[in-house]
Amino acid sequence: MNKSLIFLLALCLFFIPGVLATTSSPCILNVALVNQDPSPALPGSYVNVLFQVSGVTTNCNDGARFEIIPAFPFSLDDNSSLKVLSKNTWVSSDNYNTAWTIPYKLRVNKDALDGDTPIEVRYADGADSQSYITQYFNITVQDTRTMFDAVLQETSGSDVSIAIANVGKYTANSVVVRIPEQEDYSASGTDGQMVGNLASGDYTIVGFTLAQKSSTPQSPGAFNATRGASPTPAAPMPSTTVSTTKQLKFDIYYTDNIGQRREVNMTLSVNSGNNSSTFTGGMPGQSTTWYSSWTVWAIILAVLIVVSFLIRYFLKKNKTSSDSDSSKTPSWVKNAKDKEKK
Repeated sequence: MNKSLIFLLALCLFFIPGVLATTSSPCILNVALVNQDPSPALPGSYVNVLFQVSGVTTNCNDGARFEIIPAFPFSLDDNSSLKVLSKNTWVSSDNYNTAWTIPYKLRVNKDALDGDTPIEVRYADGADSQSYITQYFNITVQDTRTMFDAVLQETSGSDVSIAIANVGKYTANSVVVRIPEQEDYSASGTDGQMVGNLASGDYTIVGFTLAQKSSTPQSPGAFNATRGASPTPAAPMPSTTVSTTKQLKFDIYYTDNIGQRREVNMTLSVNSGNNSSTFTGGMPGQSTTWYSSWTVWAIILAVLIVVSFLIRYFLKKNKTSSDSDSSKTPSWVKNAKDKEKK
């Protein structure tokens, strides 16, 4: 065997292990979420998240591609979701491995809910921009909103009292209750009331004067609930509906723990057929329903008929009694009267 052949064999024996090692060690990436600041994230603010891409070997000569896919309640202020990484961005660790650290700044929607919310990331070897690997990581969010419950506490004429309770976990600051424009009712006088701060578990009572809007067309002289005036009432309109249930809408405004102003829309059912919960279109305490006046006149007429019948009955009875008494007069009394006449 000549020296040239021996040299080639030795050279192959020297390079083959390296080639085999390179072939058996592909570019395998591992991704982890290593930090979230602040934790938990707050709705209506920003959260900084830091990802680490590890497992980088000498075979990742083309670097890597990393992308975050934000979805509600997270978003990016710019188009910086895709990161193209090269070897010179590697960060050496203590165990002589290499890794990439990738920071993002995410905006958290003001309506984000409590708990862990997943966010999607995908990554691939820089030489293969099509075959992405997808993973999901949880970002913890703390909802600073609170919850309310409400009932009709009392109704009298056109006045209504609403009891409102803070049944959530957090204090509601600078609470204001308003009656918005709506189909069935309008507020007379003021449409809003300041409550102040309402701690968790506390309740308050707010009162409003309401006017019920007419559901049927009216003549020019009829009451207009929107204008709040009460000219001469129009002629009564017959109706077959005596009791109906309508919806009273009201809004609660408050400031949460992070200074975010929030709005809660609520609705309560009102039985407009009950005198104690009827908000009429006239002045406070005044009813303009057609059946109230007709009922009064019907009662008066019925009473007059009964009284007339009773008077006639007793007059007839007294006359009969008188005739009967005269027919029963003793004979000796009649004879005495006859003698006196002679």
